[in-house]
Amino acid sequence: MEPESAAMESRGQLTVLAGGLAEEPADAVREGAARSGAAAGGAADAGALVVEHLGLADALARRHRVPGHDFEDIRQVARMGLVMAAQRYREGAGHGFVQFAVPTISGTIKRYLRDQSWVVRPPRSLQELRLGVKEARGRLVQELGREPSLAELASATGASAEQVAEARSVEAAMTAAAIEPLDTSGEADGERTAHLVPVTDPGFEQVELRQMVACALEGASEQDLRLVRLRFVEEMSQSEIAAELGVSQMQVSRLLRRLLDRMRRKMAA
Repeated sequence: MEPESAAMESRGQLTVLAGGLAEEPADAVREGAARSGAAAGGAADAGALVVEHLGLADALARRHRVPGHDFEDIRQVARMGLVMAAQRYREGAGHGFVQFAVPTISGTIKRYLRDQSWVVRPPRSLQELRLGVKEARGRLVQELGREPSLAELASATGASAEQVAEARSVEAAMTAAAIEPLDTSGEADGERTAHLVPVTDPGFEQVELRQMVACALEGASEQDLRLVRLRFVEEMSQSEIAAELGVSQMQVSRLLRRLLDRMRRKMAA
C-alpha cells in the first residue's frame, strides 16, 4: 500500500473510532454525545464526561505534537483515549476524572506514535526510550533554563549516554526526506525534475539480513553457533549433524527447534 493511501486509511479508521470528534463542530459533538448517552444509563455519564473534557484531550495532543506528523491524527487519537477513559471511569473509586483520564489519553497517544508513525521502525526499546528522553528533556529545560547535556538526560532516564544519543537520533526515522539530485546545475529551484536511483544493489539486502541474524544470535553458546554453521552454512542434514556431534537425530531436531524459537523471539522483540 502507498504511504499516502495508508495514512488516509489510518486517518479514516481513527475518525470512526473516535466518533468523528475531531471532524465535527463542538455543538455537533455535544449533540451526538447526548444522543449516545441516552441509549444506556452508564453511557450517559460517559458521554457527558467526553463533552466536558474535549479541551483536556486537545491540550494533551498539543503537548505530544511531533514535527512532520499530522496534528489532526494525534488529536483524534487523544479523543479516542478520552472516550476509552470515560467508558472505564467509575465515580467514587478514589480519583477524579482528570487524574484518571490523563494517563489513559497520554498512553494512547504514545502507543500510537510508537507503533504507527515511523518511516523506518526502530526496536521498541529505542521507541520507548525516545519518549522518556523527550519527557525528561522538557522537564530539565524548565528546571535548568538551558538545554540539558547527554549526561544529565542519562541520569534523568536511567540510561547510558550512548543509549540516550541513539534514542535521540531515531527522530530522523519518523519523517521521510526527499532524495535530491547530487548535481542540480542548470536547474532552477522551482524546475527540478524527479530523479530516481537507477540501480538496486543486492548487497544492501544481504547486509540487513546478516545484521538481523547477528542480533538474533547474540548471546548464543558455542554449541548453538556450531549447530547453526553445520545446518545453514555447510548445509548438512540432521542425520549428518547427529553423526558429527555424536548425538541422536532426535536431539539435533530438538536443539535446532529450540534455537530457532529463541532467534524468532529476539527478532520479533
